[in-house]
Amino acid sequence: QRVCRSDQQCKNTRGGYTCIDLCPNGMTKGGNGTIDECRDGTHQCRYNQICENTRGSYHCTCPRGFRSQGVGQPCVINECEVRDTCQHECMNTPGSHRCLCPAGYRLMANGKTCQECLEQNIQCGANRMCFNMRGSYQCIDTPCPPNYQRDPATFCLKNCPPNDLECALSPYALEYKL
Repeated sequence: QRVCRSDQQCKNTRGGYTCIDLCPNGMTKGGNGTIDECRDGTHQCRYNQICENTRGSYHCTCPRGFRSQGVGQPCVINECEVRDTCQHECMNTPGSHRCLCPAGYRLMANGKTCQECLEQNIQCGANRMCFNMRGSYQCIDTPCPPNYQRDPATFCLKNCPPNDLECALSPYALEYKL
């Protein structure tokens, strides 16, 4: 006759019996009757994963800022969670990330910011630069200071008159940055 629960084993004792809790394969019974796979090493968390015991089981988590690739796989850093990674949308990739721009914008060489002026090939004219605005752009005057002349690109290069010490000690070139 069955006197113990289905998760227990009956063991005869002198004058009676004892019900002993069974543990599933690969698990051990702790001193207080609970099973802690994280402590006894029977879990499958590997590399930089953190084992967290749960009632009757466990799960593997990743340190903050990392994301899981699955049980037994290393956690990878999620670069998109880093502040100021991308100007617009960030897409995490294995070991890296990629910045994405909205329609009508082009990703700049820094791989982080988006430029509408480049995508639409906006030419503002001499001494003016194109500045992005959400859904639009604006041409803004960017004149060179006195004693500087415009380079064909965005630089202002120094052109000092002879014997002008103050001019000679100032920076050789200035650049307007987007």
